[in-house]
Amino acid sequence: MLKSLGLLLGCTASTYGSLLPRGGDNANGHQWINHDAVVPFTQNAADGLGGSLELRFNPYLWVSGGCDPYPAVDENGNLGAGLKPTGGGRSGCGAGGSGQVYARRGQSQGRNGIMYSYYTPKVRWADGKNNGHRHYWASVVVWVNRWGCEEEDITGIWPVGVSYTADHLNWGTPSTISEISFRGASVGLDMATHPKMQIHDNVISAFKGADDENIIERTLISWESLPNLAKDALTDVQYEKTQVPFNDANFQAQMDAAYQERFFTGIPKVADCDPVEDRPPKVDTPDDAPVTSTSVPKTEPTGA
Repeated sequence: MLKSLGLLLGCTASTYGSLLPRGGDNANGHQWINHDAVVPFTQNAADGLGGSLELRFNPYLWVSGGCDPYPAVDENGNLGAGLKPTGGGRSGCGAGGSGQVYARRGQSQGRNGIMYSYYTPKVRWADGKNNGHRHYWASVVVWVNRWGCEEEDITGIWPVGVSYTADHLNWGTPSTISEISFRGASVGLDMATHPKMQIHDNVISAFKGADDENIIERTLISWESLPNLAKDALTDVQYEKTQVPFNDANFQAQMDAAYQERFFTGIPKVADCDPVEDRPPKVDTPDDAPVTSTSVPKTEPTGA
């Protein structure tokens, strides 16, 4: 029996502060440790084809300003304590390396997407004490569709849209998928798989420009692969100015907020198994494609 893409996408150090809240942030029984003492997980996608999809669409991310992504939690459930929003945007947080990206597969309106989330220990978008705060989460959702009915054929699954956090929990999108540049897969068909994105302080957008060594994939850990202590910490923590977008309490609301019906215009929810008619559209994604974005109505971010 053919498995649905929905099932594959998973629809079903030194310490300080100890267990005490830090300002308006509350670890709720877990422990804060220095942000640069959190040991990242090695790459660990979900099992099976679902995990292969997580890896296949993992974005390449360029940090054009502000902090690098850092791991938010370690295997023992210790949480990164973040940084005060002082100094320059990258002060104290410019050595994240390959950091960590957290992946979770899901649906909205019966359509399939993969959320990729990045944690930074602080964010500053302008000078002044009310223009930044400790802790920040930013995310990208790659929306995908299966063409054909070969359940184990990963090359039949293509991206049809990309959403990204344009500011805090507000989501933006390009006007068309062709405004996103992609890197091709290393195996199989030469097809668009890894969207190229950039983050500048609190804003994710489409990357434009020539590739260099600074646009990289972050080390992926799947929500399904997190050990229980780490998953519990990301479930229990309460940040004053941000939230973990992929935990059970927040994930579906964020997928729904990121969803755009126009990504799937003309695409039936049930695949047509005709090998000639059921083919993905050609996506022209030149590296220098112009980028415009349309974000949801913006609210003023709260201060630190």
